[in-house]
Amino acid sequence: MNSIKTITLSLILFAAVIGALIWFNGKNNQPQTATINNGGASGILTATETDYDFGNIGIKNGLVNHEYVLENKSDKMIKISEVSTSCMCTSAKVIIGGKTYGPFGMPGHGGGFTKAGIIVNPREKVVVNATFDPAAHGPAGIGEVLREIYINTGADEPIVLGFKVNVTP
Repeated sequence: MNSIKTITLSLILFAAVIGALIWFNGKNNQPQTATINNGGASGILTATETDYDFGNIGIKNGLVNHEYVLENKSDKMIKISEVSTSCMCTSAKVIIGGKTYGPFGMPGHGGGFTKAGIIVNPREKVVVNATFDPAAHGPAGIGEVLREIYINTGADEPIVLGFKVNVTP
């Protein structure tokens, strides 16, 4: 009889803990907005190009780069909170007004930093320099490769800058 009480109480406690975790986790799923030092609202950061094709690149040809141009077309400041990439073979630098931030890389895999904290003023242009290393995956990396760079501003979805490359022997 005593063991039935212990099992029942344990199951009730377990269910309560799981229920509390689900309830508290649901509270944190609200969309976040970009925060600016002065408390102002976020603007809109747009890209003139979101996809690029490097074409054929030899595995031994070294690093290749492409620059994407973004612009804050609003009259409000935007904070780029995080910049990350989809793979360690790719890195990104953010350039605003001659100042370079980064390199940024793949989170959690030693690919560099992802936290940015970069303020983009109204009507200001941003250059995102993407660097791809065709030799990063060795001979197994021969063939078509698709990679992405993610620019997070606190909007519902990040800005995604992608590229394609055909790595050749």
